[in-house]
Amino acid sequence: MAMPTSRLANAARLISSPHSPRLSSVSTSAARPCVATVSPRRIAVPHLSPRSFCPTTSPPPISISTSSTPPHPPPLFTANAADHEKDNELLRSLFDAPPSSSSSSSSRNSLKSSGPSTGLFEIPSLTSPQSFLTLAQKTLARAQLLVDRIDRAGSVDATTTQGRNELHEVVRNLDRLSDLLCGVIDMAELVRNAHPNPDWAEAANAAYEYLCGYMNVLNTHTGLYRVLKNILATPDIVSNLSTEAVAVAQVFLRDFEKSGIHLPPSERERFVQLSDEILVLGRGFLQDIAGNDASDDFARSVGSDGVNEDGNPQDSVQIPSDWLYDMSPQLVRALKSSCLYERDGVLHFSALDHPWAFQTILKYAPDARARKAAFRAANYGSRAQVQRLERLLKARAELATLTGAASYSEMALGDKMAKEPRNVEEFLRALTHHHRPRAAKDLDKLRNLKLQDSLSGQSTSPSSPSSSSSSSSARARSSVFNPRPSLPKFEPWDREMYTDHHFRAPSLRSVQPLSPYFSLGSVFAGLSRLFSSLYGIRFRASTLAPGEVWSDGPGDVMKVEVLDAREGAKGGSDGAAEGLIGTIYADLWGRDGKPGGAAHYTVRCSRRVDKDDEAGDFEFGRAEDGSRVRPEHLGTQAQGFGNPLQAPTFQQRDRAGSYQLPVVVLMCDFSRPGNALGASGGTGPCLLAWHEVETLFHEMGHAVHSMIGRTSYHNVSGTRCATDFVELPSILMEHFVASPSVVSLFARHHATGATLPYEHLASHLGAVKSLEGLDTYHQILLARLDQVYHSSEAARDSFDSTRAYQDLDSAMSSLLSTSPETTALSYTPGSAPQVRFGHLFGYGSTYYSYLLDRAIASKVWQSLFADNPLDPHNGHLFKNKCLKFGGGKDPWHLLADLLGTDEIRNGDSRAMMEVGKWGIE
Repeated sequence: MAMPTSRLANAARLISSPHSPRLSSVSTSAARPCVATVSPRRIAVPHLSPRSFCPTTSPPPISISTSSTPPHPPPLFTANAADHEKDNELLRSLFDAPPSSSSSSSSRNSLKSSGPSTGLFEIPSLTSPQSFLTLAQKTLARAQLLVDRIDRAGSVDATTTQGRNELHEVVRNLDRLSDLLCGVIDMAELVRNAHPNPDWAEAANAAYEYLCGYMNVLNTHTGLYRVLKNILATPDIVSNLSTEAVAVAQVFLRDFEKSGIHLPPSERERFVQLSDEILVLGRGFLQDIAGNDASDDFARSVGSDGVNEDGNPQDSVQIPSDWLYDMSPQLVRALKSSCLYERDGVLHFSALDHPWAFQTILKYAPDARARKAAFRAANYGSRAQVQRLERLLKARAELATLTGAASYSEMALGDKMAKEPRNVEEFLRALTHHHRPRAAKDLDKLRNLKLQDSLSGQSTSPSSPSSSSSSSSARARSSVFNPRPSLPKFEPWDREMYTDHHFRAPSLRSVQPLSPYFSLGSVFAGLSRLFSSLYGIRFRASTLAPGEVWSDGPGDVMKVEVLDAREGAKGGSDGAAEGLIGTIYADLWGRDGKPGGAAHYTVRCSRRVDKDDEAGDFEFGRAEDGSRVRPEHLGTQAQGFGNPLQAPTFQQRDRAGSYQLPVVVLMCDFSRPGNALGASGGTGPCLLAWHEVETLFHEMGHAVHSMIGRTSYHNVSGTRCATDFVELPSILMEHFVASPSVVSLFARHHATGATLPYEHLASHLGAVKSLEGLDTYHQILLARLDQVYHSSEAARDSFDSTRAYQDLDSAMSSLLSTSPETTALSYTPGSAPQVRFGHLFGYGSTYYSYLLDRAIASKVWQSLFADNPLDPHNGHLFKNKCLKFGGGKDPWHLLADLLGTDEIRNGDSRAMMEVGKWGIE
């Protein structure tokens, strides 16, 4: 089957958060690109590391202050402020208290009801693994009616009222079809990854693949494509559609055509073949990076790399033990025990099997020869790996040519903010110019450290033949005739070690541990306080029904209601003004078999449902065999018109219509409370490192986007927007989390309740960002490489991915210094770092997206929130002019209105250049 690109199949996009990682080789540490037939509505970030634990107590009420800002009381938005703060404290205690402790048992038990299973996600029919495939079969039968109805709309008499009405319903019916299928597929994607019971996981996977197979059929359904294309070509119909409906229709049409549906039969067959080949090549490419055996037909056809002159395999790395002189004896022993073997004083490693060893040498070996060998090994690419990548790029180029595009990048960017490759290049060029001085300054910091080492004779081991001449040269440069010696040549294999030296400087060391101030429960409660101030929404712990969640161990999954003070359901709970607008399930603890890292899954999107003409499906649609179907044939009366996923709905007070309640799952792998001993020997809450606090804020940016998105169509709801726009809300949250007034909402010592002196956090942030200019510059290099690889150059017979990397690395390096002593950032002859760049498959031609959204988030922060991060006026401005539209409006128009600048409204090369000039602050 071809990899589907239709919106019916593209349930969402997987967006990474590559936070400018510090790398000596190409980054592969962010989220896995989706290689399955349907992309789940999941937005993932890099793997998180668990941190320490301490005893838990019940701290006093929050009273946070900082040295740089006045105290900020928790911002609550109704007369029931005390009740709301009780809800926040309940959230804190639930996420902080160990599941086995007596202090948590009563509160947790009160939020977990007993009785017979209500079904997974409270779907009555989903109570056993066997019921998953049954649910998928019923969903497909219901979907077939919609497909037939839409197809038949292409032959209705448009001169009749009934015919015109049916044509006007096509866009909504396509969206309903997408929502129906994605409702099961996205839920199955979560369950097959997260459920600890293998029977459930296998059943979910079977349902997932069953419906994905049907999705592939829909991608080639020419009837659906023709009726949609005809509607968009009929002014009388288009003029009666809303702007949002037209946007949805255009997205469907573009994605149909990305699947090659408009091509002649022979070309369409070739399109399917190429799509299959790209999928297989991409999977092999990712398996290579993961260190798994990707010995497929492609690898066998290329053959092995052979042996070196000394008879060793090409991936063999030899490092003499005397090159490891001056390393820690413990590290040297560990290296010797992990190598393949040691012979005649030489350690033999495999470049494919010993990444830990090479990273250790790069970071801690004073001898540059050892680091150079390790760098080359860490960036080793076999002939098969390089050729697999180049075949992948050429297949994409040919695929684009079939669709009439000049390059794969041109084909992929048509529905993105960037629109076309030259606009991306304008953005990256402007961003390069903006960040070059900062990157050069950071590089000089590291070169100065190398100079200090060379002056002290510590840059190579005493046994190194070059040691004497190197030190002599350094002393000559620093003689009385030259008191200001020039900075030394800086090599790619120098970066890891001197970066480590940089961060070991006393001025960059944390004075006080930060984690004790960041218990998971306090951070979660602080997020509720922040959102109540900004958007008028807050969190409240909710009761779990039996069988509602996929892992029912004590505290495994928490259910959190999202309440809105202004736009919630009419007649809110307990007669309060606020009302429910969605649900977040928090699956935050690591467990066996659960994927690592953090991810945001959208299980159900919000959409307007009161205009659904479900009765018309049975009037106009037919089963696959042409027979008429009645609702009772597909389900019980309680399931309405045979829809197996009758989702809860709500009515807003200030807006007409009923809306489907969105559901998202926030998944992390934090260490469970009580798994470690605290400072005084007891057990305690999960204490987060600062980068984990940032991750939680980032993920909540996605979750709240899903909650606030209020569109009539599922296909543009919340995070279902352009790839290069979707990270904006989450990256903006990373600005909030670092501001003193927001930190005051959650940072208190878990045991004593003491406030965190903000200067300690500020010191830590200053250290973390002290080389950010160079990190960002490297990310720009990777984004530009991605564009080169997906340009028309990839189709040439002479295309050489390694040469392209080398040329770009050299060009970017030369911009950082006028001195010839700086020759490369991340490439050395004999290496192939591009085979470690996993994003090339998952985000081909769109790696720039994260940089773009970082620049936009910086501008939004400075324009709206820098002076007062808790300003409800600007919070609601961002909510109502940006978040609520999801993908239903042109993001350039949203930003132009939000920021009050028409300079970017057209979203052309000028707009992209302007955003590049904003830079990333």
